[in-house]
Amino acid sequence: MAPKLNLCFLALWSCCALAAQGAIPVIFDTDVATDFDDSAAIAYAIQNPDLDVQLILTATGDTIARAKVVAKFLLEVNRTDIPIGIGIATSLPPGPLFGWAADFNLSTYPGRIFTDGVAAAAEVIRRNVGAGKLTQIIAIAPCNNFPSLIARFPDVVRGGVIQAMSGSIHYGYSNSTTPAAEYNVKICPECTAAMYNASWPVYTTPLDTCGTVALRDSAYDTLLAGPSLVARTLSQSLLYWAKHLNVPVTQSTTIWYDAVAAYMATGPAPLLTFETIHVRVTSDGFTVIDPSGSLIHAALYWGSGAAEGVFEQTLADTIA
Repeated sequence: MAPKLNLCFLALWSCCALAAQGAIPVIFDTDVATDFDDSAAIAYAIQNPDLDVQLILTATGDTIARAKVVAKFLLEVNRTDIPIGIGIATSLPPGPLFGWAADFNLSTYPGRIFTDGVAAAAEVIRRNVGAGKLTQIIAIAPCNNFPSLIARFPDVVRGGVIQAMSGSIHYGYSNSTTPAAEYNVKICPECTAAMYNASWPVYTTPLDTCGTVALRDSAYDTLLAGPSLVARTLSQSLLYWAKHLNVPVTQSTTIWYDAVAAYMATGPAPLLTFETIHVRVTSDGFTVIDPSGSLIHAALYWGSGAAEGVFEQTLADTIA
């Protein structure tokens, strides 16, 4: 069995060192507006003083429509200082949250919007390298932007650290003991393989750890009662999203997979236990342990029986 390691050891040279220099530089690669967990991850990051969100890059489907969702959210929470990058569009259908921002005019957004979001991401990473910092790339979407980023700007891999919601090792959806072809991987397996194979460090939260995370009971009450603009805007957009899909959210949120990746970017993640493994991405989207595969650091377990609940409450407290 591969050794179990805490992230603070694995990333001592990255996250921990960066924290000592100030807030950790972050780029999001997100398919916000499809599932709601992207919105939750972004909300957590912009409320966390340990993270400095320097770009939100949209991914897959109608990436301009996704940028509208990001822009409306950032405008409503007074964070238009965060630039938006428009990523590579694909043929995926519209996301349920698109309607929430359908009438938003991107030309009125007071912040910066980059039509070539991949180039903007490369510029952020290079700028941070020049300042002696690594950029945490929170990859919470199918990885369609990554082959372009790596091919066009190969130098950026020395300045990035991947924190991804990606894959399924021992557990699948709904805590099933049968691994699944996880959505972000299944949409473009070759794109995930390209991200894994690049020479930057790759940390993942597969379904094994992120697949049951939701706000329930006191954690959900904390979010709903939260006084911050971020908490109020997140709650309002959650209700819109849930109504569109006819999903009940009166007692708890849906699964917020992506929030775990945002938590990992903060540095030491004592609530999680990581294993260093080699993974092969199959053509049908499975992530299989294989000695000949790519080396990744996967959060395969919560550190204790209570750790997941502690994380959920911390997530709510941070956003609220």
